[in-house]
Amino acid sequence: MDENKKDKRKNIIILILVLIIALGGFFLFNRKDDDKPLDVDTEQSSYVKPEKPVDRSKNVTLPGWGAFNIPANTKEITQGFEFHNPEENFWYVDKMSVDGKEVEDLVVDSGNKVELNHYLKLNGIDSEVKSVGKYDKDLFEITKTKKGKYQIEAIGYSDKAQTIKIKTKDGKSHKIGVESKSDCFYMTFALYLKENDELLYQSGLVSPNNYIQKMEISRPLKKGSYDAYIIIQPYRSDKKTKTNQGVVNLTLNVK
Repeated sequence: MDENKKDKRKNIIILILVLIIALGGFFLFNRKDDDKPLDVDTEQSSYVKPEKPVDRSKNVTLPGWGAFNIPANTKEITQGFEFHNPEENFWYVDKMSVDGKEVEDLVVDSGNKVELNHYLKLNGIDSEVKSVGKYDKDLFEITKTKKGKYQIEAIGYSDKAQTIKIKTKDGKSHKIGVESKSDCFYMTFALYLKENDELLYQSGLVSPNNYIQKMEISRPLKKGSYDAYIIIQPYRSDKKTKTNQGVVNLTLNVK
């Protein structure tokens, strides 16, 4: 009788495990994009890793790893991994306008220099800049080339809208309006074992300059080394528009 109970209990446990695995497979292969913005991951705190300025509105900075060293026989992992969204994925954009008409944006701290004449032409003004009035030198660097062309570079941002007054060679005055707006890329992280492409962990959105402090994997792992990979999916600031994802191969050392 005792043996029958043990067999029955064993069969029930096996059935439950099969159902759990089947349900996990269903969700893995039937994931659908949702129009709603994703939630920002709550298990994160400040992470800083300075890099040289780049045009961050066009390039996503992805983290890279060679290996993770995590503890064995536990699902709750609080050390040995580093899912972070580099601070370079947050930037400010100066929204430029000429006499009230919006023109191209200028990324702050990108190193990009743009001729003021370029903005005038976008507003249908053919005459070139002759002189530039006072401006905040903490926010802009305006220089004159050897050919006499004025260039502007955004080097800071302000919560207040700015106005740069200029005069053109035809004797007219114009106003270049500048308003700083923040922009960023969010990221999600999915950790897979290469064997059977098993999903161990899927994060929510991680904000720039932050990292995940804790993750709960789908099942405890025994000691050993596992071939694994991470899918990094960047999202634009609306939290739902995907950009090109990255895949990083690594060794998962379980100790």
